[in-house]
Amino acid sequence: MSNDTLAIEGGPKAVEQLGPFATKIGKEELWELIDLWDFSEDNKEKLKEIILGDDHVRGPHLFRYYNPKPSRVAAAEQAMAALIGTKYCLATNSCTSALVAAYRALGVGTGDEVIVPGYTFFATAATVAASNAIPVIVDVDDSLCLDPVAIEKAITKRTKAIAPVHMRGIPAQMDAIMDVANKKGIPVVEDAAQSGGGSFQGKRLGSIGAMGCFSFDFYKVIVSGEGGFITTNDEWLYTRAQSWHDTAACWRPDRYAHERRDGELFCGENYRMSELEGAVALAQIRKCEQILAGYRHAKSRIKAAIEPRLGLSFRRIPDPAGDTAVCLVMFLPNPEVTKKALEAMKAEGVPIGGVYDSTVRDWHIYTYWEHILEKKCVAEDGLPWSGVPPNELPKYSKDMCPRAMEYLSRALMLDINRNYTDTECDAIALGINKVLRTLLK
Repeated sequence: MSNDTLAIEGGPKAVEQLGPFATKIGKEELWELIDLWDFSEDNKEKLKEIILGDDHVRGPHLFRYYNPKPSRVAAAEQAMAALIGTKYCLATNSCTSALVAAYRALGVGTGDEVIVPGYTFFATAATVAASNAIPVIVDVDDSLCLDPVAIEKAITKRTKAIAPVHMRGIPAQMDAIMDVANKKGIPVVEDAAQSGGGSFQGKRLGSIGAMGCFSFDFYKVIVSGEGGFITTNDEWLYTRAQSWHDTAACWRPDRYAHERRDGELFCGENYRMSELEGAVALAQIRKCEQILAGYRHAKSRIKAAIEPRLGLSFRRIPDPAGDTAVCLVMFLPNPEVTKKALEAMKAEGVPIGGVYDSTVRDWHIYTYWEHILEKKCVAEDGLPWSGVPPNELPKYSKDMCPRAMEYLSRALMLDINRNYTDTECDAIALGINKVLRTLLK
């Protein structure tokens, strides 16, 4: 048979085989990752020789989809769902992305309102505006979390969601918040960015509302450098969030089918997590209880050693058993004493902070959110503010959440390190007591 006979007609193939080729990611990239760890110089040289000297290294497939091996992102989603206790979990590239996807899954858009606290990282509110909706900024209570009474007063005909934040590691007052939300038929999006692994009345944070959003940013409780997760028990919300997180490329039970019901197909964005973050997140999720135990032991020891004094109080924790224990918040009688205590404790070596030692504007406090307070827009269409009649927009001002500012003006915040030794905990408590003995007679 002639070599010119087409293969489709029985002739020989023109291309018998391609490859094997080198992988896109190889040993050089692996070395750069390993070099992030602080090994001893001797071991570093040994590792470098082993890795760079191996000519048969096959690199990983870093995209979670179409992966020839089991995806670490998918494994992290399964592990996170099991940890939080929900049926569904979606990995994203950040908690900011998780919030947008959650709001969009709930149908939040132009003309809608979402209630957020005045004390939270700006992303909780910014993502509402990025969804073309209106953030309604509401005061906090002595837990420094969203006040359920203030929530109920802030609800309007436009309220599409309530976004309580489990701030600085503790649970918000979820029983009262859910009572208000259920009575009004409004879904709750839990912002658990700062409290991964925490709980309220035996339920993990992120499993109580309609959706939960988590941050795995490096400064959070469990981390992957960057990354986030959405948790929910609602398959429809999961599907819509999943679609939004991948340009709505239809990751559904049957990806290429026509939509099962209105609202399943739409145009989304790209918030996918890579296999690198997925692998780190998986390891961290598996260690979550161990990580929390370290925080809780250190905080408990320090707090127990702080001498009670007139004028000293601690932040109220709605469920102490659910505290992730990443921060100990103390209130002093007034701002003047707080400023003195802050300066004196820092001089003692106590790793403490407050609103008076910030060298930059604190994006966790609503008074710095001029993007919202001044109704700034990204485009000439004026959204999100143009989506609501001017007389129906919230009245923003720097004094709109007086309790938040009053509590923060008297707050000392001690960030806890889960690796503190007992000796270090005792030294921190000693430094706090030395100062308080002098300032609080």
